[in-house]
Amino acid sequence: MERRNFLSGAAAVVAGVGLAACGGGSSNSGPVAQSPSGSEPPPVDVAPPPAPPVVDPTPAEPQKLVTQLWSRHLQWVSTQAESQNGTDPYGVGIKIGEALLACGYAAVDLTVRADGHVLPQNVKTHLPDMLKGIRSTGAICDHIGVNFTPSIDPLNTSWIVAENVEEILAVANDNGIRKYRFNNANGTAVPGTTGTGLTVASFASNTFGDTMTALLDGVRANHERLAALNARYGNLCGVAHTHGGNIGTSVYDYEYAMRDIDPALIGINLAISHTAGAALGGGSNPAWELQMRRHMPRIKCTAVEDMRATVNATTGAMSGTTIEPLPGTAGGGVINWTNFYGHLLRGGFSGAAESQIEYGIPNGNNGANISLNTAFWSDNANFVNGNLTPAMMIATMKNASTFIRERAAIAGWGKDGSNSQVI
Repeated sequence: MERRNFLSGAAAVVAGVGLAACGGGSSNSGPVAQSPSGSEPPPVDVAPPPAPPVVDPTPAEPQKLVTQLWSRHLQWVSTQAESQNGTDPYGVGIKIGEALLACGYAAVDLTVRADGHVLPQNVKTHLPDMLKGIRSTGAICDHIGVNFTPSIDPLNTSWIVAENVEEILAVANDNGIRKYRFNNANGTAVPGTTGTGLTVASFASNTFGDTMTALLDGVRANHERLAALNARYGNLCGVAHTHGGNIGTSVYDYEYAMRDIDPALIGINLAISHTAGAALGGGSNPAWELQMRRHMPRIKCTAVEDMRATVNATTGAMSGTTIEPLPGTAGGGVINWTNFYGHLLRGGFSGAAESQIEYGIPNGNNGANISLNTAFWSDNANFVNGNLTPAMMIATMKNASTFIRERAAIAGWGKDGSNSQVI
């Protein structure tokens, strides 16, 4: 089958969305003055006076940069069993909200996945109460993180059932969730779908040119299905995570796989360290800046981590390592944060700047480096043996939230006349 024939066929699987009709206006003529009999009427300018300008008393909605934390980095507030067995989801939610606020963030992106705070199969019974607990502390939670992985096979819809997509979307919409992040998994296996054969969409090393384009066309067909489901369940927005190991390390390929789909339904979560790592380089227009500016209308959420570039002294190969950006500094990595937050502001972005704590810190015993790029529950060995403590986690994440606020302010967020605010 030719690709153009397939694409037109794939589009037919997407539920149509009705367009509201626009009503027409009408005008009424006023009475016309009659001239005296037998005389010509004097020339009269009958044009009505210009209407006064309409002034909207309500100012434009300000752009909002919402400081947000991926809840994988708050899993240490409880044991895995306490979180996932559902005996007290409201209480676990309170612990999440309290820790989040102590870390200086306004909002949390809650994990709803096989290794997360809420298991997909328990979403109906656990998610509503956990959200109530989080929100009772004053914390915001209108994002969740899932492991939806739209297939590269345009005819394969098994991922919708295997990943509990429709029930998660329905429960999320009923409980005030407006965005969800998908394609979080790296590698080939999709967590929680053992035995289904589902894999993360990626480019194999032996694929080139038209083969890669055909793969993106297949993903696009499934993005269209996902967009139709998002529309069905309250116009939720799904944001695909730019992640190493899948097709979307670069936003160019994601944009192709989303072309002609409403950005309000399917967008991009720009994980800048992942994207910059795939396009290391300096100069006045690094590749990540060009990608960011070109696709700003599609970027609905961001993940903000810095990285340091290193060169192998023997081979000359360049690589990148995620680093901790410390308050009172410019970050110390390859990302020009003034440009990053400036592009968001001038590009009309309004949404979350989300921390993913993927760097290492000295542990509490011997000072050796310990990576935080994992899901530590409170009964993890590193907490039991004292390598990590809640106070250490809070201090590290407080550094990250402070850095977001400082660098955004330098770029103009929250300044008089900017009509923007940082939450």
